[in-house]
Amino acid sequence: MSSRIHRLNATRLRRIPAAAAIAVGVVSGAASGAWAGERADLPLGAGWRFHQGDVAPGKQGGPEAPAFNDRGWASVSLPHTWNHLGGTAQRTADYNATRGAGWYRLRFTPPANYAGRKVWLQFDGASINAEVWLNGVKLGAHQGAFGRFRFDATAALKMGKPNVLAVRTDNSSPAAAGSPTAEVIPMSGDFFLFGGLYRAVSLIATDPVHIDMMDSGGPGVYAHTASLDGAAGIEVDSRVTNDGAKAQPVVVKTAIVDAAGATAASDSQPLTVAPGTVAEPQQTLTVPNPHLWDGRSDPYLYQVVTRVETAQGQLLDQVTQPLGIRSFRFDPDQGFFLNGKHVALHGVSRHQDRPGKGWAISPADQAQDMDIMLDLGINTLRLAHYQHDQAIYDLADKDGVVVWAEIPLVNRTAPETPEGDKGVTSPGFAANAESQLRELIKQNYNHPSVVTWSIGNEVNLMAAAGHGVSNARPLLTRLNQAAYELDHTRPTTMADCCEPWPDQPKPGVDRVAEITDLLGYNRYQGWYYDKAEDLGPVLDRLHALHPRLPLAVSEYGAGGALSQHTDQVQAGTSQGGVVYPKGHFHPEELESRLHEIWWAQLKARPYLWGTFIWTMFDFASDSRTEGDMIDTNDKGLVSYDRTVKKDVFFFYKADWSDQPVLHLNGRRYVDRAYPVTDVEAYSNAASARLSLNGRDLGAAACPDHVCRWPAVHLDAGDNVLTATAEIKGQSVSDSITWRFAGKPDEIHIRAGASAGLISAAGARYGSDAFATGGEPHDRNPAPEQGRPDKTIPPVTGTPDPKLYETYRAGAFGYRVPVPAGRYQVTLRFAEPMLAAGARAFDVAANGHVVLQHLDVAAEAGGPLAALDRTVTVEVTGDGGLALDFRPVTGPALVSAIDVVPAR
Repeated sequence: MSSRIHRLNATRLRRIPAAAAIAVGVVSGAASGAWAGERADLPLGAGWRFHQGDVAPGKQGGPEAPAFNDRGWASVSLPHTWNHLGGTAQRTADYNATRGAGWYRLRFTPPANYAGRKVWLQFDGASINAEVWLNGVKLGAHQGAFGRFRFDATAALKMGKPNVLAVRTDNSSPAAAGSPTAEVIPMSGDFFLFGGLYRAVSLIATDPVHIDMMDSGGPGVYAHTASLDGAAGIEVDSRVTNDGAKAQPVVVKTAIVDAAGATAASDSQPLTVAPGTVAEPQQTLTVPNPHLWDGRSDPYLYQVVTRVETAQGQLLDQVTQPLGIRSFRFDPDQGFFLNGKHVALHGVSRHQDRPGKGWAISPADQAQDMDIMLDLGINTLRLAHYQHDQAIYDLADKDGVVVWAEIPLVNRTAPETPEGDKGVTSPGFAANAESQLRELIKQNYNHPSVVTWSIGNEVNLMAAAGHGVSNARPLLTRLNQAAYELDHTRPTTMADCCEPWPDQPKPGVDRVAEITDLLGYNRYQGWYYDKAEDLGPVLDRLHALHPRLPLAVSEYGAGGALSQHTDQVQAGTSQGGVVYPKGHFHPEELESRLHEIWWAQLKARPYLWGTFIWTMFDFASDSRTEGDMIDTNDKGLVSYDRTVKKDVFFFYKADWSDQPVLHLNGRRYVDRAYPVTDVEAYSNAASARLSLNGRDLGAAACPDHVCRWPAVHLDAGDNVLTATAEIKGQSVSDSITWRFAGKPDEIHIRAGASAGLISAAGARYGSDAFATGGEPHDRNPAPEQGRPDKTIPPVTGTPDPKLYETYRAGAFGYRVPVPAGRYQVTLRFAEPMLAAGARAFDVAANGHVVLQHLDVAAEAGGPLAALDRTVTVEVTGDGGLALDFRPVTGPALVSAIDVVPAR
């Protein structure tokens, strides 16, 4: 077991460490025995029976009845989900995206020491709705997939006998008619809502007088730093419940225990708790010379240990919670400050699912995720778009990662009904959103890593897309006020996608900025819209629009498929081929290039209090068929199964991490289309040196952590590329192998395309490369938009109609890197739309016009007909072949270029 996993398991806090127990003993006086009042916690993970779907009642009743026959059900262990999807090119045999009911049944016998105590069933998460029966007695229901909830099981529990626990979960889509989740957030989202008991279930026993178990799943003890000026003033609010029949005099004793187990501060408060009531003592403790929780540099943790004892010193109950003593603030011009020092927050967003497991992930999975994120060098984490398992918040505390915590209010602030399309938030919908916010805050209040509560994500997205009207402000205002009432120590935030510009209002889309204290913008310039270089200017305009509002970039990213590659994006995205963000080709190289452009703009804007890449890991989304996978969002820096760190991972690691980084890019693009290509590495070295098959190709500087060797000529066959560098006195290296099976003097270019193809004659065309100027176009975007190919007429007069579907247009040129010699150059054209006479252009080869006033439609007999023209060109020197396309009437164009030696 790794040390991290061991630490993670320790966060269950069944008991405080022995040293801390001694320290608290000094505060609390004599108890009636070492752990006399310790809570008993029985995990209920094994031995469950499961059935997907509802079951008709039998002679003994339905599945909730103790005598119901479940012998034919599947045997499962928790955590569990029945849904399986994502991370594959084709749906596998175990694919299951069914949404609806799932039944669970468990037989168990409670331990003898539960007798005479209050007993609680605790569910760390059940999706989406859950109904719970114990021995045929319905204990209650819960609506919401992400928060912990508890039920009082005392009256229904049978001591010394087998008990039958039955749970019905339901992850039905809220869009379905009559759905039980119609008013349960989220209504929709770009992530799959896995069903089932996907987090732990346990049986907990307490004394009848105990720290509150029914406070929205919270711990019942809430501590925060109220003052920090030499000494730290810590306010601790507790909730003590008396479920006994008589009034109970008690003493509430709270100690702050340091990492070594010594008592740093303590307080005792006597009170009497009337039967059936909850007392709320408030204690203020002073920690002299506190050791601060200081983020990644020093995430020091104390513990708050609150004990409820009788007046005679007998322990009744005890709760231990983390405490990080720190101060923080957000400035609209200077960003985030922790303990008075500016910290540039850079990090990622994360979803909680994995292939084959969905949301039913283990503590080891949580620990591995955090290890990968720490290896990247994050110092902040957005836990999107819902409350995550306690394990990840615990790890963030221990590792000093600043957390954005969020409720699942996504895309809509109203049910998916005709009234909801009018922006009408129903009372039930609003109540559920507020309930899930209460659970988020109560259950995560004590985590020092959490610095902001997010009340929504892209809540006006559907309206901005033309699906109904958003009327988000009333609900958001209500949630914002509720957050203040629950926690006055942290600011609120939200993530916005679709704010209308003041001079460009969008009917039906309301502006939600300036409701919360902070704001994040989800921005995808260069991927879904605009150009990548537009991101910075857009943020500057938003900053000017909201000068007193601290801003973050809560999402930015692009798809990156591990098996899809393109040949040239280094010169800027317009110089590569067309890529459809919602289509089937997401080259890994483009993802990297976009992030290079985005990050340069983001880190140059100090007013941003944080930046969050979307996303850390690929994740399941049944709304997507993109890149090289189905049911998957491929914007992750790391693959869905966590086994592959994409090239772009190392770009950020070189910038964010203090570890030596040298990573050659393109290792998955092994079979290369062109004999000449740029080589790129990411590194935090000042410079790096490259060799090819043992030949030294020289050193390259690495400005902004990007090292480039332009126009590297590959050998026939295998090409072993090795980069070396010195980083902080340490020698580092990286090697990859590429293969080139073509000829050094033969190049086939598919203009305008981001992907290559093999022609009917067997020629291999690479993606658009070696171009300057013009714009790429795709005449046939139909497959990328979910329409069949047959809706677009193919180009006629050629055995390779796909070769003519893309083209580069405008005034542009190609510099084809071939050695000196005599070449046949074939230029392939197809007029996409214009009639004869509407377009004419010249083509020059090495400065000499070889095609004059070419009118493709006129010469081919109309649009959508292939036209090939071949010319012979002499190339001298080492400058290669220069082809220039010069507009005469309308923009020039070309679909493919073949350069082969003249025979």
